[in-house]
Amino acid sequence: MSLWIYEMKKMFFHQKGLIFIVLYFVLSIAAMILFDKPVNPDIERNRSPYSFYLDQVRGPYSETTERFFADEARKISDAKVALQKATDDYYDGNMEENEFLAVSGPLENILQNEKGFKLIYDQYTYIRENPGNRYFLYTNGWNGLLSHDKLDFLFLLLLLLLVAPVFGFEFDSKMDALLLTVKQGARRHAMCKIGLALLTVAVLCLLTAGLRYTFYQLKYGLGNGDYPLQSLSYFGTSAKSSTLFEAFLWITAGKLFGSLCFAMLILFASVCLKKYAITLFSCTAVILLPYYGLPLESSKYFLPGPLGFMVSTGFFRGNEYKRNPFKDQMDVVFREVSFTAWSIVFAVTLCLSVAMFIVILIRRTNEWNVGKRSYGRRGFRLMLVLGLAASGLSGCASPDTNGQRDVYNYSSRQSFENERYRFYTDDTDPENIRIVFEDKKTGEKGGLVRNPMTALTRVENAIYGNGTHVYYMKYDFDKPAFREVVDRFSVVEVDTATFQESMIFEKKLSTDRSTMLGLVKANDYDAGFYLTISSFFLDDRSLYFIGQDEIRWVNRLTGKMSVLIRCPVIKSVAFDGRYIYYVNEKSRVVKYDTRTDSETVVPDIVTDYFVLTDTELLFLNRKDRQKIYALHLGNAAIRKLTDKSVLTFHYDKPYIFYVNQSDLKNYRMDMDGQLVY
Repeated sequence: MSLWIYEMKKMFFHQKGLIFIVLYFVLSIAAMILFDKPVNPDIERNRSPYSFYLDQVRGPYSETTERFFADEARKISDAKVALQKATDDYYDGNMEENEFLAVSGPLENILQNEKGFKLIYDQYTYIRENPGNRYFLYTNGWNGLLSHDKLDFLFLLLLLLLVAPVFGFEFDSKMDALLLTVKQGARRHAMCKIGLALLTVAVLCLLTAGLRYTFYQLKYGLGNGDYPLQSLSYFGTSAKSSTLFEAFLWITAGKLFGSLCFAMLILFASVCLKKYAITLFSCTAVILLPYYGLPLESSKYFLPGPLGFMVSTGFFRGNEYKRNPFKDQMDVVFREVSFTAWSIVFAVTLCLSVAMFIVILIRRTNEWNVGKRSYGRRGFRLMLVLGLAASGLSGCASPDTNGQRDVYNYSSRQSFENERYRFYTDDTDPENIRIVFEDKKTGEKGGLVRNPMTALTRVENAIYGNGTHVYYMKYDFDKPAFREVVDRFSVVEVDTATFQESMIFEKKLSTDRSTMLGLVKANDYDAGFYLTISSFFLDDRSLYFIGQDEIRWVNRLTGKMSVLIRCPVIKSVAFDGRYIYYVNEKSRVVKYDTRTDSETVVPDIVTDYFVLTDTELLFLNRKDRQKIYALHLGNAAIRKLTDKSVLTFHYDKPYIFYVNQSDLKNYRMDMDGQLVY
C-alpha cells in the first residue's frame, strides 16, 4: 500500500498530474459551453412550434400519424391560400378592415406554427423511409452526444501528459538503473505503476463520459433513450439493434477500452524509447496519422489499435453512399464495420496490448536490463537518426528561379513562350479546355498538367512563365455533403526541362474548421478573394494575385496577405520583375515599385489598354483616337506606330497584331510600324 501511495503522490503532485486533470475538466466544460452548437439550430429557434407538433406524434410511426400529417399539411396550405386571397381583397378595396381582421385572425392562428410543422415534417419524411426502427423524438440532445466522429484532442493530450512521465521521468533522471537494484524496484514496482496509470485513465474516461451526458441532458434533454438508434439520421443505415442509451453505454465502453490501450502504448513506448519527448511524438503520430491520413472515414475502424475505439461511434454506423456528379454513380463514403470485423480488430488490439504489457514487465526486470541494455540504445539511436532524416526531408523546399524575369502581361495571361516551348490554353474542345505545350521545333503538342485528379480538381486557364518554369493555379474540391465545396487553392510550378511539378503555395479555403482541432475558422473575406482570382504573377519571395477590383500581395513563406492596388476595373496589368504597371480609374498608367511600396504616374499617357515589352510600353493613345504608340522605358521617348485607329492589339514577339477600327480587318506590323504581309 505504501508503494501505491508513493506512486500516487508522484503522479498527481510531483508530476503535476492533478493540475492537468483539473485544467482538462475546466477546459472541457468551457469548450462545451462556448463551442457547442445544436446539430439542427432551426429546432432551437422554433422550439415552441416544433414541440407543439412533436408532442402529438412522439413515438413510432403509424397510420394515425400519416393521417395527421396529411390533414395538417392540407389545413396549412388552405389557410395560406385563404389568407393571401383575403389580403388581396383588402388591398384592392373589396373587403372592409373589420371583415379582414375577422377573416385573417383564425387563419394566422393556424399558420403561427407553420415553421414547427416544416421541421417535424422533415423528420417525418426521414422516418417513413424505414418506419420499423425510426421514431419521432427530440434529436438535438442525442445528436450532440452521439452523432459525431471526432477525436477528443484534450483527452488525448491529458493521457499523454499523465502516462508518459510514469516511466519516462525515470529514464530522463537516470533513476531506472538505481530502481532496479532495490528490493521492490523490479517487476512489482512496474506492475504498480501500470496499474495506477490504467486505473487513473479508466476513472477519467468514465468521468468524461458522465460529464458529456450531464451537459447534454441539462442543455437539450436526453429523453426517450429507449428509442431505436436509427431514429437519429446519423445512424440511419445502421444494421445494429440498439437503443439510444444502450449505444451510449457501448460507445463509452469502447472509448474506455481504447483509452486503456492507448495508455498501454504510451507506457510501452516510454520503456522502449527511454525518452520523454520522443515518446510523446511517436504516440501522437500513431493516433493522428491514421486519423487524418486514411482516405475513407471508416478506415480507422478496421485498423487494429486504440484509435477506432477512442472514437467508437463508427462501429454503429452502416454503409453510406453519396452520388458522384462527375461519374454519375454512388460512391461509398463510409463502410459498415460488421460484428466479425469488430471482433477481429478487438482481438488483435487486445493481444497487442497484452504483448506490450509483457514486454514492459520483461524490460523492467534486472536480468533483461543487465544483459540487453545495448540493444535498446541501438534502437533508440536508429529511431533518432530516422527522425532527423524525416525532419530534414520535410524541410526541403523547391528552389525558385532568380535573376532576370520574363515580362508578364494581363492580356496574355493564357499564354507563354520560352526558347523551346509555346504554352497556351487550348479551347478547341469546349468540354475539355486545358493548358497545352507545343514544341517550337517539332510541333509536338501535349498537356502541361499531367494526370490531374479531374474529379476533385479544377485547373485554371491562367498561367505565368519565367524562363524554363511555368506556373498554374488549381482548386481542390471536397464533398462534405451533396454539394461541392472548394477546399484548397494551390499554385504549382512546372520545370519544363523535366516537366516535374512542385507546389510552391497552398491555401486552405474551407471556413468550416481548421486543419487540426477544428476550432478556428478561416477568414471568409480572404477565402472569398481566392475564388475571384483571374490571373497571377510572382517573384522570388511573393505572389501577386489579380482579383476583380484589386491586386493582392501574398508572402510565399508565411501566407500573409495584403492589398497592394485597388482599382474599380482591372483593365491592363504588367509586371517586369520589380514594377507593376496598371491603368487606374482615370485611364492613367501607374508604375508601382514592389520593393519600396511606392507608385508614380507615367506622364503623357492616357489609355485604357497597354502591353509591356522588354524595352517599351505599347499603348492605345486616347488623346489621338486610339492609335498605337510606344513609350521607351529607358528615356521615356514616345513614338507613333500607326496612323489608323485601332480597336485592339496584341504583341507576339517580334510583331504587333491589331484590328483596324475602320474596316475591322486584322493586320500585322513590326516594331517600326511597318506592315508585314
